[in-house]
Amino acid sequence: MRSIIELIDALDVRKRILIIGSAFVDVIVHVPRLPLSGEDVEGSSRQQVVGGCAYNAADAVAKLGIDFDALIPVGEGMIADRVRESFRVRGYPLRLYPDLGDNGWCLSFVEPSGERTFISMSGIEKCFRPSWLQAVTPEEQDLFYLSGYQADVRNEAFIAELLARKRPDARILFDPGPCAGRIPERMMADILCANTILKVNAAEAQILAPCTSAEDAARELSRMTGGSVVVTDGAHGAIAAEDGDAVRVPGFPTRVIDTIGSGDAHAGGILAGLMSGFTLPEAVLLGNAVASWVTAQEGAATAPDLRTLRALYAK
Repeated sequence: MRSIIELIDALDVRKRILIIGSAFVDVIVHVPRLPLSGEDVEGSSRQQVVGGCAYNAADAVAKLGIDFDALIPVGEGMIADRVRESFRVRGYPLRLYPDLGDNGWCLSFVEPSGERTFISMSGIEKCFRPSWLQAVTPEEQDLFYLSGYQADVRNEAFIAELLARKRPDARILFDPGPCAGRIPERMMADILCANTILKVNAAEAQILAPCTSAEDAARELSRMTGGSVVVTDGAHGAIAAEDGDAVRVPGFPTRVIDTIGSGDAHAGGILAGLMSGFTLPEAVLLGNAVASWVTAQEGAATAPDLRTLRALYAK
């Protein structure tokens, strides 16, 4: 496998990608610990930033110099106004749907370990319409990013239309995240058999395929789904599993400040690698490098640009 510097220097757009998901406002509160029921715990700091799985993944892809298209809906309201302005500043593809209400928001509690807990208030991101696909031509895309938050029963018609229109050779990077247990069983099965790379963390992998190690869980998930699997494992890096074989891809030393958006940034690194023709383990190594930087930052959408990433690992 090539080194991280060799991979950074080899980034080159070879495929078309469509990022599907949500953007909303994250209200991030740092707490000494989570409150018990009925208890009041005083926070130490607060931020309000635009975030969301797809938005954070797009941030990483864009900062790595990779072009993309996006289906990240922006509605109408106070939160949508802030999301729309962020898209304008960053130059992201803007899809406006003013007749379906505001974008959602999320209250994120960050503990001293960097671990985060969420309370989400859904908005337009639970209202995906099959007709929206007309603007993004799924038939022409080589690679898709799909967040588990969109694999919702309310988006069932949209997911069915997306899977029907994508080419059989086009791949999906699917990150169910904390929504894995709420995704309808039939929808999950349809997504996983659509030339999909399943991306989960070690805890999620152990729930889906109880095993003694993350490597074994990755192998079992690959066997169960018949596809590729990526299992992230914190400071221990990640595992890439394909065709019954699992490879541990090393992580990078970092100081954990805030894990919000790190998994999404990891997905963005994988997407950039796959778009550049990298093998899955190579793409995962790039994802590990990007996520390592993000966990040492505070807030969402904090991926490094190419110059920063190269300087960091050229030492």
